[in-house]
Amino acid sequence: MKKISIIGAAGTLGAACAMTLAMNELADELCLIDVNETFLDNHVMDFENAFPHKRMYRGSYPDLKDSSIVIITAGVPNRSDVKSRNAYLQENISIFRKIGQVIETYVPNAIIVTASNPVDLLNYYLYKAFDFQREQLIGYSLNDSYRFEWALRSTLGIEAKEHVVSPVIGEHGGSQVPLFSHVRKSGEQLSVTPQQEEQIRAELKTWFVRFNELNVPRTTGWTTGVGMSKLVAKLSKDEPMETIGSAIVSGHYGLDDMSFGVPIKVNRNGIQQIIEWDLSDQETKALTQSAKTIQAMIVENKAYFL
Repeated sequence: MKKISIIGAAGTLGAACAMTLAMNELADELCLIDVNETFLDNHVMDFENAFPHKRMYRGSYPDLKDSSIVIITAGVPNRSDVKSRNAYLQENISIFRKIGQVIETYVPNAIIVTASNPVDLLNYYLYKAFDFQREQLIGYSLNDSYRFEWALRSTLGIEAKEHVVSPVIGEHGGSQVPLFSHVRKSGEQLSVTPQQEEQIRAELKTWFVRFNELNVPRTTGWTTGVGMSKLVAKLSKDEPMETIGSAIVSGHYGLDDMSFGVPIKVNRNGIQQIIEWDLSDQETKALTQSAKTIQAMIVENKAYFL
């Protein structure tokens, strides 16, 4: 029996993940945890009706025991005045300090998937502050690749029937690196004009700000729910499968001792390999700059990462 726990399950991200995991039959048991117990009970009563064959329940931290995967979506509420995900770092580290302790106590060998922001720094914090192994820790960053696909499709008028591969690596934030050199449409490399590339980059660069300017206190739950279900499906297999995620690098792409988005192979035992793709000179330069952005945040908040 596969048990998955979600910490922060009452929020937009957590509830969406619970919904998609249940719909895709990716867990026999879903343990849902949140400090807002009344709000979570409201979700659970709804889930029980939607999935009467599932074991979905409000748990407490000791109920993490026997979880194969722990998904963390807990964090401070989304704010409309925020221009960067890094603004949530200090508040969310205080939350992650407690979460890391309880995971280490009750389920120290589980795969831990972090979806809270800033993803790269929080994934790195779990690595530095606790005894978790690199292969256990995955920062969820697939939304960037989905957003890249959306921008490609809308700009280029790509038909729905066409399969698009649109990887984004680097920081899950403003310095993210869309890999135009690795974009594929139905298996074939897709080329864009300089004007189209400029338009696509503008869409990606301004998306987060435009989303927050709507002044709605929620984050991208539906996108995360869809992507999380696909990631968990790969984490349920014996055979390693390729995806994108924030991982602790050790010399990969010439970078060390930080977490950022890279191509990875995963299976039921976590990260099996960090894949080093050939990048264009422009992409290599952008990835180095993205890593410097993350490193600057680590240095600025070094007390948390000792």
